[in-house]
Amino acid sequence: MKLSLLSAVRDEGLYIRQMIESALSQSHEDWELLFVDDGSSDETVAIIEEFAERDARVRLVEAQDAKGKVSAFNKAFAASTGDVICIQGGDDLIPEGAFAARVAPFSESPQGKVALFKLRTFSEDPKFDGMVLPKGESSSRSGGSLTMWRDLADRVFPIPESLVAEDIWLSNALDAVAATTVSRSDIVLDYRIHDGNSNPRNKPFHVMTEASHLRHMAYEELLRAEELPLRPDQERLFRTRLKIEHFRYEGPTWRILTVREASWPDRLASLSRAHPAFFALRKRFYRVLSGLRGA
Repeated sequence: MKLSLLSAVRDEGLYIRQMIESALSQSHEDWELLFVDDGSSDETVAIIEEFAERDARVRLVEAQDAKGKVSAFNKAFAASTGDVICIQGGDDLIPEGAFAARVAPFSESPQGKVALFKLRTFSEDPKFDGMVLPKGESSSRSGGSLTMWRDLADRVFPIPESLVAEDIWLSNALDAVAATTVSRSDIVLDYRIHDGNSNPRNKPFHVMTEASHLRHMAYEELLRAEELPLRPDQERLFRTRLKIEHFRYEGPTWRILTVREASWPDRLASLSRAHPAFFALRKRFYRVLSGLRGA
């Protein structure tokens, strides 16, 4: 069973060699690692080409001008040939046995199936290092954890290229179209937290708030996607999250707490990103709060 890993990269020269080496060390050997470079100015492309010359499973699909990582993911998927599809960050690492764990749920009745796993953080900052997410028994719905059979990938790709990130779209679109969702406790990704992450955790408030607002636009795209058979509960959830995001971003902040149709975890999470003082508390207690709602 072939696993296709889609990797959109830009200026990952510090980390990408380690990532590819962690793929090459996997016990499950039927895989392809497909890179689309999104305008790197460092040695990222040269490193990919170096590995591609040594192992045909590593491929540079295209080195494009900077068009955004969603565009790069779409091109990587279009070039893929695997039965099982997942996302792989160029700055992350792949734990031992992760490929075998990813394909295992698809050994029987794979059609329409998505598998969710756990991830583990690592960072030079102790505040972010060594967390297994999400906490408890649930599995992660972040982009790097999602693993899907090809028939589902054909339904959720291409991702709308107006988006700045893939994760909200993929997790919710898959929830709409999947016939079976399997939740596993295997750790399939070591997720590196550093200053270059597209999801800014340790950046100044003004950087975080703009990035968070752009990421939330995925809910508008999901509501517009006529090809997705959204359930009524999904539509209500997306509209509610857009509503509290409006209050978070444009104010008044206190209105977040009045949105009764939103869960308390959603309201409190939004409030923690609504004001510099609240965001400072969120960063201070990141280790305690992270993963409580599911990553």
